Amino acid sequence: MAKTRKGKLLVTAAFGLLLLALVFPGLAAANVPLAVNNEIVPAPELQLMNGVSMIPADNYIRLVGADLEWSSANNFTITENGMTMNLALGNKDAKLGDRSISLPVPPTKIDGKVCIPLRVVSNAFGFTVEWNEEQHQAGLTRQETRDGLTVADLLIKSNAASEAYNTCSLEGLFTINVAVTEDGKPVAETPLNITSQITGQTQEKPLQAYTKQTISPPGDEIPAMTMESYMTEEKMYIRPNGEDWIVQDLPFSPEFWREQQEIQSDPLKATAQMQEMGILLNFGNDVTIDNTGYYVVNATLDPEKFIEGYQKLLGSAMIGLPPADPTNPADFQKQFMEVLKQAKVDYNYTVLINKQTQISDIVKFDARIAMSIKDAEVVDIDLGIKGDMKITNLGAPFKAPDVKNARAIDVE
Repeated sequence: MAKTRKGKLLVTAAFGLLLLALVFPGLAAANVPLAVNNEIVPAPELQLMNGVSMIPADNYIRLVGADLEWSSANNFTITENGMTMNLALGNKDAKLGDRSISLPVPPTKIDGKVCIPLRVVSNAFGFTVEWNEEQHQAGLTRQETRDGLTVADLLIKSNAASEAYNTCSLEGLFTINVAVTEDGKPVAETPLNITSQITGQTQEKPLQAYTKQTISPPGDEIPAMTMESYMTEEKMYIRPNGEDWIVQDLPFSPEFWREQQEIQSDPLKATAQMQEMGILLNFGNDVTIDNTGYYVVNATLDPEKFIEGYQKLLGSAMIGLPPADPTNPADFQKQFMEVLKQAKVDYNYTVLINKQTQISDIVKFDARIAMSIKDAEVVDIDLGIKGDMKITNLGAPFKAPDVKNARAIDVE
């Protein structure tokens, strides 16, 4: 049966979100680029103050994997690997543990953000700081390990541990803040504070992935909505609000999927792909939750590199498929990419890897996307997402939903 454009877009959009989740677990442009361990990092927002490179404290801790806490309106600490630096706004005197440190410029608010001197603070935490005159960029380098493992080493061990199980269950809870304006005027009662609960199961070989998402708007006026998704190596199924399952072929070539499976089964290739997609990895401070010790790996997304990498990924996905027509999902992807290019994206996630099992038990997400859609009107959407995803039931048999009666969407 033929399918409507609306139906295809629904399935394709859901596929895109699910594909990103499987393949990979608003930023102002930086005045000066910054590289951490030879990888250019997203939007460090370096500023020069009296000849000293200053970086927003929030950006610094995210890029190097430290923690920041405020003890008062003016006093804060940066902690990493058991070392704590005490700083205060407007004060050149700082302390690293019991050792006094003199800062060339005190922590200062610049454009509403608390900034700290890059070189002195980075040196204190073991970084070598260099200036590359030819490339006109600052660089931080440090060989960081946990129990003798680099980030890449740890990911290789974690991947090997996960492959032994082949399946796992997912359980996540997220808060979503949405603000929408149309031609500058708020739409409905926004911003909305929405709760999203996700459950599901994935299987690596052969590929199967099932998720059920329940979205609960605030108040009692709008009922909760559910969306179920199920993907195999050949088909994508969607079931909105308990209605009939609908189905379409996956909008990419079989060769593409085999290539992605090969990449994801090889941690070195997967890490290289993440770097190409603009995902910077570093260690955070180890944590203990419910008497279980975890390594912490932080990932920060470079929006520009991600969009370039995503376009390349989509290009290889579409090779070998029939040419696009007015209702082809590829056209939707093209429109989506045009919107994404103009979007402001701040996307970070943290993976907690169990020290005993080497399994990634918890993934924490923190993302903000601001985009404009221009049609008859200009619609601005500001979306913030925070939440945790827990990985459980390793090795349990995969339970596929009953989709034997799934149908294509009729032409309206």
